[in-house]
Amino acid sequence: MRVLSGLLSQFEAAGFTADEKDRALKTLMAYLIGIATSEAAYLSQIARSGKTEEWVADLRPAFDEASQEHPRLRQGNSARQDTHPQQIRDDDFAYGLARVLDGLASRLDA
Repeated sequence: MRVLSGLLSQFEAAGFTADEKDRALKTLMAYLIGIATSEAAYLSQIARSGKTEEWVADLRPAFDEASQEHPRLRQGNSARQDTHPQQIRDDDFAYGLARVLDGLASRLDA
């Protein structure tokens, strides 16, 4: 409750109306819960396999072969093939969070 109240306070200080600050909070929380759920499922799957995350990186040749007919999909993944999977997830989280916050900030500019 304290964290949520603090976030609402931040949205209010940024200039959101009472109605919009509640919606902004729900939007932010939906993103965070979605990412946390996905992350937990991914890490659980790796743990159940008895492998480490490096195992995911070792799947690169199989992915490259399977994506032969999908160059756009392959291009994005190939660009980060030398990046550790944890770093990719961290970068993706930061990118998504920034886009959510950018979208919310655009409401203040309207």
